[in-house]
Amino acid sequence: MRVLIGILPAAAHFYPVVPLAWALSAAGHEVCVTTHPDMNETITASGLSAAPVGGVFDLTAAVGATFHNPVLTRIADALDIDPGDTNLDTAVRHYMLAPFAAYHEAGASTAASSAVDDLVSIARRWEPDLVLWDPLFFPGAIAAAACGAAHARLLWGLDHMGWTRLRFRERLQAADSGISEDLMAEVLEPTLKRYGLTFSEELLLGQWTIDPMPARMRLPLDVRTVPMRWVPYNSAAVIPPWTYAAGDRPRVCLTLGVSGRKFFTRDGAISLSDLFEIVAGMDIEVVATLDQKQLTSITVPDNVRTVDFIPLNLLLPTCAGIVHHGGAGTFATAVAHQVPQLVIPTQGGDFPDIARYVAAQGAGLTIEGAGLSAETLGDHLERLLTDSSLRTGTAALHRDMLATPSPSDIVPLLEKLMAEHRQ
Repeated sequence: MRVLIGILPAAAHFYPVVPLAWALSAAGHEVCVTTHPDMNETITASGLSAAPVGGVFDLTAAVGATFHNPVLTRIADALDIDPGDTNLDTAVRHYMLAPFAAYHEAGASTAASSAVDDLVSIARRWEPDLVLWDPLFFPGAIAAAACGAAHARLLWGLDHMGWTRLRFRERLQAADSGISEDLMAEVLEPTLKRYGLTFSEELLLGQWTIDPMPARMRLPLDVRTVPMRWVPYNSAAVIPPWTYAAGDRPRVCLTLGVSGRKFFTRDGAISLSDLFEIVAGMDIEVVATLDQKQLTSITVPDNVRTVDFIPLNLLLPTCAGIVHHGGAGTFATAVAHQVPQLVIPTQGGDFPDIARYVAAQGAGLTIEGAGLSAETLGDHLERLLTDSSLRTGTAALHRDMLATPSPSDIVPLLEKLMAEHRQ
């Protein structure tokens, strides 16, 4: 079969799909990845084919535009999110609804709106049997419907968009919601009319959903789910000789992920200088993924090795611990290599949820918000390397991961589901 995979143009959204794309290719299927052209080199570097659509898409601008969008404000307000849950409100109001509006709403950016037209054209010419789409790459479902392909969402984190849609439907039926029309369907309407399509729930939720998140972490949603093991892919690189074996001291990885590089300076809570002062007095080796701009005017201690980038798959096998921001890919790679985690989550998205899950499962520690200080960080780093119970918890998460079907395992099921749903 022919499989078209559509993603939002960000490495953090692309990396999770690579192992499944490889598994499909190894099973004899044709696979092509589509997104905006700024991802071409990243896609082809993985050995996959890229089909660019639209123009370069400014995600930051798309998020910024949601702050003053009256339709999106009405949708977000109608969800009646607990005012105390600022993380969920931020995740839904800006991270989930921003690309939704950019791709479908009248007045969307040219780069985003033209991507829909381009993708429909590609789908009608290439005629894929199956379209797998990032839950925030909404053109994927439109293209599938336009060419009659079966289609499913391929998650990279918690299903906040699924929650948003199902919650909105609940609130639409509630007498106190203040809304009487399906605003989300109305946003899609002009796009659908261009291709002679009518609205259906599948355009927002897919015909089924492939979910790589741990079963105990998934949101309780009424959607058909195909569980899939998260097989880490962090891009390829030449292996530095020093990564082959750990040194005389415990090695700790400090990473901010591929989508953020301002971890410890957030809100002025702690600076890199403070961090380095802490680790300089510890009998550990730190490998920090920091660029030269971040290191300007900072003295790096002798026990800290700085690298601009290194795939975590190469580094973590020799690490005794990892300190990170709470990204799903970083979390999954640490679990795959059974490395205890200290998570200091960025607000918004899945980051705090992942941090709390790691701590709740006894696989690591977390520091949130005002709790972050030099003293607390030092204490948590010490415990990360000395508390044997954290390794026990990490081993349990690793067993859960191995018990989940791998990308290769689910290929026959995807073939079956494609045959059931293709028009």
